[in-house]
Amino acid sequence: MTMRRAAALAFALAAVPAAVAAQTAVDDTGARILFETRLRSETVDQQGFVDQAHALTLRARLGWRSSTMHGLQLLVEGEGVAVLDDRYSAPVDPVPGRPAVADGETLELNRAQVRWTGLPDTEVVAGRQRLVVGNSRFVGNVGWRQNEQTFDAVRMTTTALKPVTLTWVFADRVQRPLGHEHAQGVWRGGIHLLQAAADTPVGRLSAFGLAIDLDNAPAQSSTTIGARLTGSRPVADELSLTWAGEYAVQSDNGSNPNDYALNFQAAAVGLQTSRWSAGLGYERFDGDGLSGFQTPLGTGHGFLGWSDVITTTPAFGIRDLFLRGHLGVPAWGRTVRLTAEAHVFQDADGAFDLGQELDLSAALPIDRHWSVELKAAHFVGSHPAFGDADKAWMSLEYRY
Repeated sequence: MTMRRAAALAFALAAVPAAVAAQTAVDDTGARILFETRLRSETVDQQGFVDQAHALTLRARLGWRSSTMHGLQLLVEGEGVAVLDDRYSAPVDPVPGRPAVADGETLELNRAQVRWTGLPDTEVVAGRQRLVVGNSRFVGNVGWRQNEQTFDAVRMTTTALKPVTLTWVFADRVQRPLGHEHAQGVWRGGIHLLQAAADTPVGRLSAFGLAIDLDNAPAQSSTTIGARLTGSRPVADELSLTWAGEYAVQSDNGSNPNDYALNFQAAAVGLQTSRWSAGLGYERFDGDGLSGFQTPLGTGHGFLGWSDVITTTPAFGIRDLFLRGHLGVPAWGRTVRLTAEAHVFQDADGAFDLGQELDLSAALPIDRHWSVELKAAHFVGSHPAFGDADKAWMSLEYRY
C-alpha cells in the first residue's frame, strides 16, 4: 500500500467517528458538519483487453459550514479517495491489459468558498465550489465519479428581476475527476457563463451562453449558445405528460486549433405518475469530419448511456435514440427505484450504426442517511471505434 493510499484510507476512516459524533451534537448556531462517504465496486469487461477491471474504492468528504452572519457564510471541505482493489487502469496508475476506471487515489481540498447574501434575492459564491447548471450537460460536477469536479469560480444568482432568474459564472480553474496529479487533471483558463431562466405557459425556459478558453487544453476551447425547455401537464388522474427540448450552437474559441461551427439538438416526451415514468428521446451531436460538438465541462455519465463507451463526440457526430423509464416498488418499508434505459447509437447523419446499449439499476434508501445501489450497463458495438463492454457497480452510500 502506497503512502498516498494509506493517507486517503486514513482520511476516509477517521471521518466516520467524527460524523457519528456530530449526529448527537445539538446545533443551535446554524453551523453544520458536512460528511458523506461512498464505497463502490466497479467491474469492467471490455473488448480489446485481456483481463477484466476490478475497482473497489472508498470516497469520503468531510467539511464544515459556518452559520450565516451579516450575510456571510464560510464552507470548507476535504475529499479523499482510497483504492482498496487496484486491478484496473487508474488515471495515473495504468495497468497493462486491464480496462480503465476513472477513479484513482486522491487527497485534496474539494471546496473552500464564501457565500454572501447581503443583497435582496441575490446570492454570490466565491472560491472553490461545486457547479451544477441546469441539467449539468454543459456545466456539472461529474458526481458519478468518486472524485467530483469543482471550479475555482465566482458565481452570482439573482431572482430580483422576477420572473427571470439570472446566473453568472466566471471560473479560471477546473479540478477534474482525473485528479490533480494527472497531466489533464486541472484545467486553467477563462470560463464565462451567463444563463437566464423563467417559467412560461409551456414550461421552464432557460437560455445560456458559455465561453471556454483553456490555456492547457486549447482543443476544448469553445463558445456555445443554447436554450432548453422543459414542462409537464396533467392529462388524467395522477398522470402527466412531460416534454423537453434543447438546442445549441457551438464554435471554436480562443487558441483552439480547429475551425468549426456545429449544432446540438435534443427532444424527449413521456408520461409520469408518482410511481413510474416512461419516455422516448432523441439527441444529435453534430460532427464535420474533423471536429465534434463537445461538452468538456459537463457531466457526461447518464446522457449517452451509463457505459461511458462514448465519452466524447467523434468527428462524424452522434445520434442517440433512447427509451427511459423508472418504477418505484415498495419493499421492506421503503421504495426501491428501478430504472431502465435502452439506446441505439448512430453517426449524426444516420449513415451507419455505432452500437446499442441496455442499462439497468436498482436503488434503495435504507434510511435518511444510508442508501445502496446496484447498476449495470451492456454495450454492444457496431463500429471499430466502440467495442463491446459490460460494466457493473455496487455502491453503499452514507450522507450525514
